[in-house]
Amino acid sequence: MIPTTLSLECRSLCASVAAYGIDPTGKFIPQEPYHNAVGFLNPPIAFAAGDDDIDACLVGTTNQGVVLAFRGTIPPNIHDRQSMLDWIGDLTDNPIAVSGIPGKVHEGFWQGLSSLWEPLVKEIKQQVNAGRKSLPLYITGHSKGGAMSSLAALRLKVEEGINPAAVYTYAAAHPGDSTFASHYQLEIPNHIRYEYGNDIVPHIVPDAAFIDAIAHIPELGKFFKGMETWDYTHVGTLQFIDWNKKAIVGDSSGLQIERLSSLSRSQTHVGTGK
Repeated sequence: MIPTTLSLECRSLCASVAAYGIDPTGKFIPQEPYHNAVGFLNPPIAFAAGDDDIDACLVGTTNQGVVLAFRGTIPPNIHDRQSMLDWIGDLTDNPIAVSGIPGKVHEGFWQGLSSLWEPLVKEIKQQVNAGRKSLPLYITGHSKGGAMSSLAALRLKVEEGINPAAVYTYAAAHPGDSTFASHYQLEIPNHIRYEYGNDIVPHIVPDAAFIDAIAHIPELGKFFKGMETWDYTHVGTLQFIDWNKKAIVGDSSGLQIERLSSLSRSQTHVGTGK
């Protein structure tokens, strides 16, 4: 049964989880209850590309519009080549300039998006234009998939003239620098990003404030040293789920300080075993 009462945010979250059902061969295996909760009218079309198909997404139509969902990073497994390549791609984080996009973007995420691009755009156009009038496009993703969602949203508008109706990301990594983010906010204003508690992923690739907050932790401070000038930052309007999972609040300077302080304390405890 197709659900009719779920919000776009909930359906998008379920779609971002369902995207993890794209297996190493590029085949989509429905993950329940998430797949059913999205409400696809027909089985979504899955895409996988890049080294060992580490980059993946799906496109499907619901009664609310077309959903593009990017798969996040494959869970770490030192015995799995695909997993290791995916994590290496995440860490290929040099900021690079790309044609038509102001500022600089994450090299690994951009390369992953480019590996999927041509067949993906073709499928999006087919589904968006399948009816008598164009359907709205909603883009979503978790973690790495969230960063790729942002890059895809702006690239679709710049290169294809497709303006997403909304973007919903969950624990998304940073897609680009502050120049990219400023332009993105003007072009894609309907982007909501959800983040939770001490999850470190939304702070990656780190900005200067994050690096300063964890500089006293030898293991982390050493790893991120030199990245301060890269100027990576978030995009979208924050909806932060607090540490007790009892409230969702918007962004503020006070919240940023509180989050960095809490994250720093949590990582210190991890590093000392306390």
